[in-house]
Amino acid sequence: MANRFAPDKQRQMKLTHYLDIFSKYLFRISAVLGQALIFGMTLLITIDVLGRATIGKTTLVATEISGYALVAIVFLGLAYTLRMERHVRIELVTRKLPLRRQQQLEIAVLILSMVFIGWFTWATWGPVKVNYIQKHVSITYLHAPMWIPYLFVPVGAGLLALGFLIEIIGRIRNLGRSADKG
Repeated sequence: MANRFAPDKQRQMKLTHYLDIFSKYLFRISAVLGQALIFGMTLLITIDVLGRATIGKTTLVATEISGYALVAIVFLGLAYTLRMERHVRIELVTRKLPLRRQQQLEIAVLILSMVFIGWFTWATWGPVKVNYIQKHVSITYLHAPMWIPYLFVPVGAGLLALGFLIEIIGRIRNLGRSADKG
């Protein structure tokens, strides 16, 4: 007798595969953007320092732009760091648990993390919206629209939430596979 759920399982596996590929490139693009910002920030600070040292002039915007870039670098790199499994992990207690319990606990922590980061993403959209609607600009020489630097926080957090979701799906699939083998 044929398994009537086989097409659904294949569809789910295909969806997971496409989601994984999509996120892989999306997270890599955000990481490359972060790297480009590091390069640009370094270049801008170097130009500012050289200008002060040689001709006594400053760019007037290096500090401001570097601050905005730093926020973007941190938040845009979160999802990629998760994907590369480079976030800090503390396994002092969990490594003493049986493998199945470790996997279940990791899934629970990922779910809690996704819920928190999902809430954080939602909560940080408010300042973006307010700054955009009210057309707030920085009080510095640049007069940068403030919604732009604020935008990096919910975008980076949203990517991290997506990363947690993908991790959860992958871990649940692996948990099911290990249950089938065991």
